[in-house]
Amino acid sequence: MPHLLPLGLRGRSAARIRPELGPLRQALARFGDPQLAVPSILIVGTNGKGSTAAMIEALLEAHGVETGLTTSPHLTRVEERIRIRGVTIASDRLERQLERLAPFSDLTFFEMITAAAFLTFAEAGVDIAVLEAGMGGSWDATRVAGSVVAGLTNVGGDHAEWLGREPADRARDKGAALAAAEWAVLGPGVDPEIVHHLGAPHAVHARDLVETVETSTGRVRVAWDGCEAFEMPLPLVGEHQVANLHLAMALLRCAEAAGLTPTLDPRDVAHGLSEVRWPGRLTVHRVAGREILLDGAHNREGVEALAVHLERCRERRHLAFSCLDDKPVEAMAARLAPLVGEVAVCQLEDERAMPLERIAAAFPGAIRAASPADALERLPDPVLATGSLRLVGALLDLADEGGGA
Repeated sequence: MPHLLPLGLRGRSAARIRPELGPLRQALARFGDPQLAVPSILIVGTNGKGSTAAMIEALLEAHGVETGLTTSPHLTRVEERIRIRGVTIASDRLERQLERLAPFSDLTFFEMITAAAFLTFAEAGVDIAVLEAGMGGSWDATRVAGSVVAGLTNVGGDHAEWLGREPADRARDKGAALAAAEWAVLGPGVDPEIVHHLGAPHAVHARDLVETVETSTGRVRVAWDGCEAFEMPLPLVGEHQVANLHLAMALLRCAEAAGLTPTLDPRDVAHGLSEVRWPGRLTVHRVAGREILLDGAHNREGVEALAVHLERCRERRHLAFSCLDDKPVEAMAARLAPLVGEVAVCQLEDERAMPLERIAAAFPGAIRAASPADALERLPDPVLATGSLRLVGALLDLADEGGGA
């Protein structure tokens, strides 16, 4: 069953967006600007931000660096959005921080969580914070931290109504975060055609800092100046995770150069990455007694990465699908349908859910299910569920292992 939101977030719509930072800055100033008390690494981009952030957190912890991490969205519980030293924040601790922020009634849902994260990191005295941007880069709430190091995963088509209809406009918006950082890195997924639109001429490419190559055995070979090449398993499933790992390593090299972290040690790198857990990104979970593959691909680019993975798999899966109303469902369906067997679609319990009629129209002949659980019940094994992290979260709420954080 769905988890109740903390009291401090009830009544604040998660869909509300405000393209300005003034009210958040004013609120944080009342607490002595906790966002400036801890140095931070910021990750912006369309896809891969959370995976990159999770890898950075694990790598830092393996090197003895105490971390704070804030990501979005959550899968089953809002507490997942804040971690301290690798541990999800306790419900009562989050509630206490939200109570402190309650007088600032105009803060958005995302601003409240971000501010609570800053308060918690400063209070905990962590060494460094890892911040996943929510949307864009010019006015995202994470920007108030003034991050010393920032990285860009890629620039896709999401949130065009806010960030710009043209790729150049979206690049300029995300590039604002890079321009403001002392150290800025472009991940392998950044299209060379949009680099000059970013407005961050000092940004370097991850390839100039680290070599990261997937081998024929599915492992990954890593090397950097002063370190001989070594191989290890890829920490998360999917060819696209090589690019996320590449950016994570490059950002840590910048943090090391900035004096924020110790010298990278290959043994600690391998150990840290072996500890990465990031549910809902091509991960298998036991749901209602069945092994289900869950992936949060929720836009054209995410579905393309998933499709590449499916094309490499011998097993053909059946598809449970749903998405939010701002997604290009027709393009997503066109890419996925030839790679799967039977399809069951459902509507999510979310204020931004896409109507079932439109989803079903994108998948002609699909089973119309009453809920995510019903979609699973009406499909034979093996099953893949994708289209939205909201769908992943709904199914993780039913997982036999007790959720996904």
